[in-house]
Amino acid sequence: MSNKENNTRDNSKENFQITPKGSLGLLALGDVGLRAWRKVKQESFKKDVE
Repeated sequence: MSNKENNTRDNSKENFQITPKGSLGLLALGDVGLRAWRKVKQESFKKDVE
């Protein structure tokens, strides 16, 4: 695989819809996925309380 192919793949970004229940995909993203999920979960909890 050439260096150019690596750069193309590394620069591609995917958008994920994050739900309060979460997903294995978010877990696969590691710390970034967990932080995003916790934020969505906290915002969902605030809406439920109001």
